[in-house]
Amino acid sequence: MNRPSPRSTVLLLCPALLIALSGCADNTRQGSSASAQSPLAAEPAAETSQNYPAKPARSGELVLGKSFDADAVPRYHEPVSRYTLEQIRFELEAMFDEDSTLVRAAYGEQPDADTVHTIQAIDQAHSDRLKEIVDHIGWPTRDLVGLKATQAAYMVIQHAGHDIEFQNRCLALMVDLVKQGELPASYLALLTDRIRVFQNQPQVFGTQMTMARNDMGAMVPTPTVPIEDPAHLNDRRALMGMAPHDQFVEAIQIAYEASIYDPNSALAEVPISDD
Repeated sequence: MNRPSPRSTVLLLCPALLIALSGCADNTRQGSSASAQSPLAAEPAAETSQNYPAKPARSGELVLGKSFDADAVPRYHEPVSRYTLEQIRFELEAMFDEDSTLVRAAYGEQPDADTVHTIQAIDQAHSDRLKEIVDHIGWPTRDLVGLKATQAAYMVIQHAGHDIEFQNRCLALMVDLVKQGELPASYLALLTDRIRVFQNQPQVFGTQMTMARNDMGAMVPTPTVPIEDPAHLNDRRALMGMAPHDQFVEAIQIAYEASIYDPNSALAEVPISDD
């Protein structure tokens, strides 16, 4: 099955913003933190910049309409097992920055085939590295690696539609972390819908939206794939601590309109379908 276009057909807001639009407040921890229990958390952090892993270099910024950019694809030479948690954090944060650049590069334009292949190769390199990280420390939580790094991991797994098995494995890990109060329940909802989109199945929580023209020609938030049992959608969302779907849709509409006036804002990362 062909995976959807990685940046142009689904709602690709940054994780923090998407969770906010989904109506989920910041997670409140219940019980002791992972850092107090995990021996990995006591691992000494890197003390100087020379101890950090090298950030994968790019030959230049991704330019739409050019040939496949092999130099843009990250290459990781050291096994994660040799890294401290601080070094893992650094590497995940670099993935976050790279992924955000890709979202901005693809926003507002339909990438050509070479650009799509470049983005897919970067997505795969990131997810392969995340798999190695998960094998070593489990899911990278905020207590282990910090907020930006755990958001990076979540962004990477959302774009790992080429590896549904890994996505489902991470989803199972998140179930336990949600029960422990380490992650917001909306993470489960977003990733569940994301997996279903890649499998061309109806979504459960209505989180995957795109801007498309309605019968009147206006751009409005539209489900990327149909929503399962829409009559009970808000009941399911409430169980995950998420706002009613109409409020979510309204927030997306506001974000889209804000992006028209300020394309450089975080709210500008709302993809558009003109189909």
